[in-house]
Amino acid sequence: MNTTIQNTARAAAFFLCGAIALCTLQVTARASDDALPTQKVSYADLDISKPAGAKALYGRIVAAARHVCALSGFRDMGTMQWVNKCTDQAIDKAVKDVGSPALSALRPSTVIHFASN
Repeated sequence: MNTTIQNTARAAAFFLCGAIALCTLQVTARASDDALPTQKVSYADLDISKPAGAKALYGRIVAAARHVCALSGFRDMGTMQWVNKCTDQAIDKAVKDVGSPALSALRPSTVIHFASN
């Protein structure tokens, strides 16, 4: 009976290690991707030289960045850090690519993330 318990414990430990390795590989593969995900954001209907237009475009950029960087079903710390980094980089790149001073003024130079429940 003792060997049955030991064999079951070994099998469970082996299975658990395999599951952890697969999850880690998936997150690592996603994090090592050099290319940021993209989504086109239209602003032809906005006058981005005005504060209201720049603010509306910034909102669209943030929403698009959150959408393309989202990973559903994963809530561990490493994945959440990747999502935050991806979102920040996507927003920074979009703001830089537009090249509007009014839009750039809306993007803080350092983004601070607070923990949430």
